[in-house]
Amino acid sequence: MNARGWGLALALVLASGCSTSQPSPWTTDSHERGGSPGAARLVARANELVEQGQTKAALSAYEQVLHEYPRDPAAASALFGLGRLHADPGSRLHNYRAAHAAFSRLISDYPGSRWEPEARAWRAVLTDLLAREDESARLKMQIERLRRTDLDLERR
Repeated sequence: MNARGWGLALALVLASGCSTSQPSPWTTDSHERGGSPGAARLVARANELVEQGQTKAALSAYEQVLHEYPRDPAAASALFGLGRLHADPGSRLHNYRAAHAAFSRLISDYPGSRWEPEARAWRAVLTDLLAREDESARLKMQIERLRRTDLDLERR
């Protein structure tokens, strides 16, 4: 299994272990205490869209929550949903850097939210995974440079 596979496996284990104490981000029960019902409805709709495989529409709904309700507790749920959406390797929106950014923003902007512990676990796994991907890219570049050097030496 390559580094990406190990990282993903670890992420899934962490997420499943953490999610037993937290509600699923893809359920419609996203109302946060003291928050706007409108923000909670948008997060619930985004979660439904994810369940239906409509990732671009879900992305738009999560971003709408963040834009229209930036200080609402539901914004933490929107960021968590965004992070999960980007971390999903099966998603068309798959982007580990965007997932890392969403989880980091959740941790810094919404300390103490119900999603903070899981966001910290996801961020730690993604940090390791991104470092491994960067190292892999560096090694591929070095191999390519060495291959070109070897070809140049053979020509001489």
